[in-house]
Amino acid sequence: MQSGRLIAAWVAAVACFILAISLGNWQMRRGDAKLALQAQAEAAERAAPGEITPLLSSIEEIAAALPRRVRASGVFDNAGTIYLDNRALNGMAGVYVLTPLVIGQQLPALLIDRGWKPRDPQDRSRVSVPAPPPGVVAVEGLAVARPSLLLELGRDAELRVPGLWQNLDYEAYERVTGRRVARFVVRQSTDARIQTPDGLQRAWPRPGSGVEKHRGYAFQWYSLAALIAVLAVALGIKRKRNR
Repeated sequence: MQSGRLIAAWVAAVACFILAISLGNWQMRRGDAKLALQAQAEAAERAAPGEITPLLSSIEEIAAALPRRVRASGVFDNAGTIYLDNRALNGMAGVYVLTPLVIGQQLPALLIDRGWKPRDPQDRSRVSVPAPPPGVVAVEGLAVARPSLLLELGRDAELRVPGLWQNLDYEAYERVTGRRVARFVVRQSTDARIQTPDGLQRAWPRPGSGVEKHRGYAFQWYSLAALIAVLAVALGIKRKRNR
């Protein structure tokens, strides 16, 4: 009877040890993946911008090689602006302002993330952002697959344009606006020598942020695995001495 309990205890200890090691390795892989994304984004930002010409092939080429620094010329359609809610910057809640840039009437528009604006403390549903400049403008920035994603506890009751959205859904945006859009977002960059009249901040989140958190979790799991191993060996030695 005691032998059976001992075997069960050893099996449980080995299973818990393997699980703890696996979870630690998983956290390490998540951290490494974020570092790889960060390195990829930094390399793209250092590269010369690729010109998006008014051709479908040009848009598709960019979409197939993200992230990539790009430059495009077109006309902003302010009526298609949406605001991604609950985006934080320096501990403050705010929104990202996304406006389509029309580079050709028969082509998908480019969604430009024009920047971040703090939320109205009195009425979170009210967003006041100056309109983008009229006429043909040149925009430069980093093309990414999509803005940061937030956990959605429930779907938006009604997606409106302009309006507040939890996350960017390309298909939903096209249904609501009736306009095709490219499957990437351009995070607009700002020349430090130019004073932006719209007051939007363009301090974009780094893909590598949070690596220390994953390293910390991994250390905790590895520590637990080590504790399980030490206790199992100690109990084994104690049982052997008591025979």
